[in-house]
Amino acid sequence: MLRIFCGRICPYGILQDLLHKIPFPKKIRSFNCDKLLRYLKYVVLIVLVAGNLLGYFETRMDKTRTLNAPMAIGLVVIVLLCIVTSRPFCKYLCPMGAVLGLFNLLPFGKYKVNNSCTKCGACSRVCKMDIEPYKTPNSIECIRCGKCKKKCPCKAIT
Repeated sequence: MLRIFCGRICPYGILQDLLHKIPFPKKIRSFNCDKLLRYLKYVVLIVLVAGNLLGYFETRMDKTRTLNAPMAIGLVVIVLLCIVTSRPFCKYLCPMGAVLGLFNLLPFGKYKVNNSCTKCGACSRVCKMDIEPYKTPNSIECIRCGKCKKKCPCKAIT
């Protein structure tokens, strides 16, 4: 339920959606290491939490206020990835998404798929996070954008 922030409010998500609208000859929905890379955001979260607990980022903040070459290269790579694939920062790097995704496991605000579902895949085709809502409607990757509910011809997702 809290991950609705990612789908409708987060400025990084909105920016990624806008960049993804830029025409490109071949958009990529998924690739071999996609599922494995989705765990990277949890590693980023652990590193940030551990770094803050150890005081690492506190002492380094004064030195990292300017954009340096690795940061610039990373930014360019993410922007290019946003054009080619949908929401790469959300899928692979966002520590806030990692935290909020865990709330999808709580009992409130869950999506339900009723018996009228024909498994046509219409919901999967519009999913920005490349999940299959008719199989796992409460995936921790789901950002609750609601596109699957709107696209379902049977109105099976509630």
